[in-house]
Amino acid sequence: MTMKRKTAFVCVALAAIAAASVLWLKWDAIFQRGNPIPYLLAASRLSKEKTYAVVNDGEGIYISKAEDHHQLFADFEQRNGVTFVEQAGNGYLFSDGEKKFVLSSEIYWGRYKVWVVP
Repeated sequence: MTMKRKTAFVCVALAAIAAASVLWLKWDAIFQRGNPIPYLLAASRLSKEKTYAVVNDGEGIYISKAEDHHQLFADFEQRNGVTFVEQAGNGYLFSDGEKKFVLSSEIYWGRYKVWVVP
């Protein structure tokens, strides 16, 4: 092996060890909701115009930046004819006077919130 090939091999090996170490140390956070790929794909669709995104179609799971839920709430209120009542821990209560709905949230990777919407 030439010196360049040895150096390249060592760099690749060190990068693989570093990646495996991060994966090992952060396993619980990375996989806290199972497969992280749908959540990352949805998070990549977030923008200033669209501050939340559907994670899996038809399952009522959405993602937003940690403190940017205003558009999600406004759309939920408009779709269901409800208004925000109060926050109770990680649950947000909405009501139309008769029915009550609770949107629950969970911090995801420290930067996002995952929402379960009825």
